[in-house]
Amino acid sequence: MEYRLATPEDAGLLCRFVDDQCTAYQEKDILSFLKQENAKAFLAVDEEVIAFAYGCILHRPDGRKDFYLHAIDVAEGFQGRGYGTALIRFIDGWRKEAGCRKMFLITNKSNPKACRCYEKAGGTAPSDDDVVYVFE
Repeated sequence: MEYRLATPEDAGLLCRFVDDQCTAYQEKDILSFLKQENAKAFLAVDEEVIAFAYGCILHRPDGRKDFYLHAIDVAEGFQGRGYGTALIRFIDGWRKEAGCRKMFLITNKSNPKACRCYEKAGGTAPSDDDVVYVFE
């Protein structure tokens, strides 16, 4: 298994990846995303993409930067086998090398599989009163 930062050459692989919501990625959209300076995508690859994650570097007004991990998906049939945990650990190492002070993500307590994965990778949920508001 190879864990890596995605490049434009990976667009074709990502177009064949199917997540648990059956998202269909288009090559032009993947290429556009990867061309954005602060947008980052990560892969777990074993001939095909087994897991895919993406997020962005957030530049803070104090000169520091953080990494926001927006989503991680593991292909059906590969879930629960440690690939998501390993990919998160890879991303965490990458963000440190990229000079990001911390990494954060948002999930729901009603998603115990995700919580377990994040905790196994070393993440913590330091507060029981965190709330996320979404504006659509």
